Amino acid sequence: MQRISLVIATIGRVSELDALFRSISLQAYPLLECIVVDQNGDDRLGKTLDIWQDVLSIRRLRSVPGLSRARNIGLQYASGDIVAFPDDDCWYAMSLLGEVARWFENHPDYGILTVGAQDQAGVSSGNRWIQNRCEIEPINVFRTTFSSTIFVRRSAAVQSIQFDESLGVGSGTVYSCGEETDYILALLKKGERGYFDRSLHICHPKRDMLSGQIDRKRAISYGRGMGYVLRKHSHPFLWVGFVVYDLLRAAVVAVKGDLKAASLSLHHGLGVASGFLVDFSEGSGLSK
Repeated sequence: MQRISLVIATIGRVSELDALFRSISLQAYPLLECIVVDQNGDDRLGKTLDIWQDVLSIRRLRSVPGLSRARNIGLQYASGDIVAFPDDDCWYAMSLLGEVARWFENHPDYGILTVGAQDQAGVSSGNRWIQNRCEIEPINVFRTTFSSTIFVRRSAAVQSIQFDESLGVGSGTVYSCGEETDYILALLKKGERGYFDRSLHICHPKRDMLSGQIDRKRAISYGRGMGYVLRKHSHPFLWVGFVVYDLLRAAVVAVKGDLKAASLSLHHGLGVASGFLVDFSEGSGLSK
């Protein structure tokens, strides 16, 4: 049986983390460890962790804020054959971890598995690719990867790759997302094979451009992260496609009367465009 390491970067959430632990405890999968990278400046997680320490194998680490930074710290301590990166507001479908472990046992040529994501109502809430199963390639990586849905075999290649700490929430840059896609693209370049299978899924609230759960500033920042990753990995044609897609999406939902969603889609598209075209790194003369 393969050991699974769950690297959980968390900040600001307590009840959600409790729900994640509850879903993990119901997996009935004995060989797993939870590496909680606590980015809070206080001890708000103390009571929750004390309760679950008696049920789960939990290791608590500390980190200053920064999602990618926290995950890199957690990776240093991961000992499992398989590593996953659940968000602190997601939860696992029943028996998911056992099914993931069996998938890796049956597919020794693959180092990456990504699964689907559904919200509380069973509606897709992430990686909404047109196929239910497929190889992960650069052309579909933005639609088949979502951080909470990623499972990787801890090979030598995986151990040599880290998350780009200039990407993701809390990075201190204008790039608030894209860290997981960048991570997967780096693994693909190392020769790892990846597969997307929606028949398995995690659960996560829906927070995309059409959900109304984000604001314009975050939409731009998310878009810039995507644009930066596309530039970093030299995918100009994908960049054009995503910009056009966002503009068309904005037009369609505007015609339907949802002006807020249209505005968010438009600002996300502007972020994708600027993230690819403009260097927002320190010293560029542009404000973060």
